[in-house]
Amino acid sequence: MDKLKPTVITLDVDKPGVQVHDLSNSFNARVGDNQVPLVIKYIERGIVERMTAEQLTPFMAGYVGQPDEDEKVTAETGIAVSYHGSSSNIIGGGKVKMDLPGAMFPQEGMFYGFFGLENDKGKRVTTNTVRFIVENDNPDMYVDTEPFRSELQKLLDLAQALIDKTKGDLKDEIQSIRDKATNLFQQLNGDYTTIQTTVTSLTTQLAELAKKIDDKGLLTKADLESYLATFKEGLEEIEANIQEELGDFQDADPLVAYFDDDVNEVGGVIPSYYRNKLNQMSSIPKDNFNVGFITDAHLQLDNYAPNSIAHYAYIAAASRRARLDAIIAGGDNTNGWWEKNQKMVETQQATSTLFNRTAAGTDVFFQMGNHDTGINQNGHNTPDTCLSESEIKAMYHTADLMYGEVRDGDSLYGYKDYPDKKVRLIWLNSFDLPYELNDDGTFKYDFLRQPSYRNQQLTWLAEKALMIPDNTWQVMVFAHAPLPDTFGVIPTEFNSDVLIGILNAFQDGKAYALKDTTREMPIDINVDFSTQGASVLIGLFTGHVHEDGQMVYSSINCVETACSLCYSGDSNRERYTETEDCWDIFSVDTANRKIHAYRFGYGEDRDFSY
Repeated sequence: MDKLKPTVITLDVDKPGVQVHDLSNSFNARVGDNQVPLVIKYIERGIVERMTAEQLTPFMAGYVGQPDEDEKVTAETGIAVSYHGSSSNIIGGGKVKMDLPGAMFPQEGMFYGFFGLENDKGKRVTTNTVRFIVENDNPDMYVDTEPFRSELQKLLDLAQALIDKTKGDLKDEIQSIRDKATNLFQQLNGDYTTIQTTVTSLTTQLAELAKKIDDKGLLTKADLESYLATFKEGLEEIEANIQEELGDFQDADPLVAYFDDDVNEVGGVIPSYYRNKLNQMSSIPKDNFNVGFITDAHLQLDNYAPNSIAHYAYIAAASRRARLDAIIAGGDNTNGWWEKNQKMVETQQATSTLFNRTAAGTDVFFQMGNHDTGINQNGHNTPDTCLSESEIKAMYHTADLMYGEVRDGDSLYGYKDYPDKKVRLIWLNSFDLPYELNDDGTFKYDFLRQPSYRNQQLTWLAEKALMIPDNTWQVMVFAHAPLPDTFGVIPTEFNSDVLIGILNAFQDGKAYALKDTTREMPIDINVDFSTQGASVLIGLFTGHVHEDGQMVYSSINCVETACSLCYSGDSNRERYTETEDCWDIFSVDTANRKIHAYRFGYGEDRDFSY
């Protein structure tokens, strides 16, 4: 009998008409499916030649979940998924064969998205929207299949082998133990003590059950001894591997989940050179105020920003080694280049990774940069091609106050107090512009190039955020764009002089007032810090210009962190090496007014006084 061949689905990259192609009659998937073959034939004049000449490779992106009333799956109703292939997927005649991984089918529902072709030069063509059904099944199917099988899963397979040889109550009992073990293994997340306890408990219980099986004559003694010997051997190997991975870090919260050959993190296995660096972070002083700062990752689902989704996973992993009070994602978290649907996917991937992979007890706050909405990027300048303020806020969870922070309603700026360190952490929106439209439906203001602070945010900063419990507290401020005349080439920045005036008044314990209705962004500020007295500003920490820097400007300690993005224009950075990623952990010794910046990836550690 001939081997079953996948159905060929034909799609037109010219996108004729406004339509959604339902592929359900030709292709569907199931939760747990892995390496699923899907053949797409692209039609367009000259597409066969272009695929070779322009080195186009296939990709797909969208959401999987339950459709809404409009039969769509969006960021609010589904999980973002994407696949990016290589030249090896091209099989000729305008056709590509993709072997879709299990990550493309994370839950029951419907896939709603699109296919396309891309290259590393920025060329990209897409199809009409497509959809197909993703059916439900036992989620163990995904983790049980290579290449995502872990050593722990192999042990569960052995338990299943015992189940298959028993009947009645004993079978149910073994199945119950296996289910419990599965749930425990999924919850371990690198806790060696829990792993050790679980392994010992499981060994004991299976040994007891095996004895019952033997007593009832359902297995021969040789069968039983064979199963148990293999099971115990596997457990011993797991314990030995864990011991080797932990080394001198067993007293901390180790990254035991990240074994090179066994466990995949978001974006893939953490390379050994990065894992070693992460392990060293357990030595960061816990009594200091510690903030992770990753900025300008410019996540984009093509070759422009290689492995940028993994960069968020790396800093999240750092929070499981060091005691981080907070992580700030400093803006330009995504690049905002492609169509609105992809902007949504990319933003959700960045936020989901950082919110969900960061250790409990570490707060996560996202700032908006000049690229995140996509306004004025790649010719996009209308509400239907760019992310709105409400969409950004929804994905940044500004209204949810998930970490007990204080915001101005659901603002993109806020603060959080850390009483044990006597530090207030403030983050600002340095592209605070009105979302007004011109008569032709385009945005009036240039979110890509025009930094800005409006009166409402600056009033909140002066009257709320900088009014600290007492002046023994210290304040640390983050923004995306630095002040003009500090780092890089920053154009006129609406009301940055007012920001400086407010911060200086806070430092000096004095009053500050300014009213000017003639400005592009009118100002009316009147604040008095004299009762509070002179207070300590640790510094203003920024990104945006993609370079490291530090200076004291107008009595403000200004610190700049280079970009997480690894792009071809930077000759000092190379993908798949330690220089690919770049971010800091600022460890603040408030007693001695010193900062040590622990550098991850490209660059070196830095030291500052304030």
